[in-house]
Amino acid sequence: MRFHLLVSAIIALTFSSTPVLACKCVSPPPDIKTAQDLAQWTANRSDTIFEGRVESVELKWTLMQAKLGAVIPADIEEDSPAMQVSFDVSRSYRGAQQKNIRIRTGVGGGDCGFNFEVGEQYLVYAFADESGKLSAGICSGTALLEESKANLSYLRGEPIVSESVERNRPIATGKLCGRVVRAGLDFADSQLFLLRVGSKSPIPSDEAELGRDGSFCATDVIPGKYYLLFMNRAEDSPTCFVFFPGVTKSSEAEPTAVKSGQANSHVVFNVPTQPTFSVSGNVLVSNTSALPAESKVILLSADPLSFLQAYSQDIAPNGSFDFPQVLPGRYWAFVAVDSDGASKWLTRKVEVDVDVRTTNLSLELIAK
Repeated sequence: MRFHLLVSAIIALTFSSTPVLACKCVSPPPDIKTAQDLAQWTANRSDTIFEGRVESVELKWTLMQAKLGAVIPADIEEDSPAMQVSFDVSRSYRGAQQKNIRIRTGVGGGDCGFNFEVGEQYLVYAFADESGKLSAGICSGTALLEESKANLSYLRGEPIVSESVERNRPIATGKLCGRVVRAGLDFADSQLFLLRVGSKSPIPSDEAELGRDGSFCATDVIPGKYYLLFMNRAEDSPTCFVFFPGVTKSSEAEPTAVKSGQANSHVVFNVPTQPTFSVSGNVLVSNTSALPAESKVILLSADPLSFLQAYSQDIAPNGSFDFPQVLPGRYWAFVAVDSDGASKWLTRKVEVDVDVRTTNLSLELIAK
């Protein structure tokens, strides 16, 4: 089901037991032999090319930005999340005549999104859609200025010193290791994610593999500060969701530093026991229409750092649904439909605070 993908991002990590497909870039033709050839090929594929400094990066998603009670698309892929990046343009080679420009990129997690960082300078190769909106990704040739010497020389009409095709140089990385402590927990159904501090993307930057004794080690981590997030599942539903050093609120999480060429190997992550509560209710379908065959109720944490704390539940033919185990917190509830392309559905964004057993939660599905 396409629910399990959500643009290879949030819902994929939360609801799918299968790995997300990685981004696949088009390889240069076999006749590309020199740095000059590659720079020309890269430039010819782009609608807009410029140098610029990132001023801001924001997550844009109708579900997140819509007011409570507002109508939103029920087909998640109809309005998928994306990152909006604002640049201060210092030099334009094609298009981009404005001093300030905005482009879109993916959120990561296999959708080819580029990880732009505020304050850094990039050479950007962007593509325009039918409406003229620009986007860029990891396959476009976009890179930090210091990593774009051959491309910059070509665009500026300067001689390229190296005739061989440049390969990506390995980035100096660090290592983060330690142990998760939780008595009686089977770590076979657990995951440990690294969320880069300051990143606006809801997708974790990295993941550390957990041993059966709770030990973990994340290697080749890009230097910086990270929030550590531990999640345990039962039947694909989170039953434990804790930030380091052992807190359930993201506002109380403590960042952990990863330094280039160094190993942080003494992290002890104590995970407390958390209660869960049942959430049940009904889905009302407008115009007496039949409930779509491929539809689910989604509970998604309203905390941007906790989007992976999400639940998916099938809807019974009579419209009822029941989540047996939901962790405490504030959630957005809505109906998601895997539409067939012919039918269009809308749903309302509802908020629910889970701190006790919740019944009679009413959701709406509207035929468009």
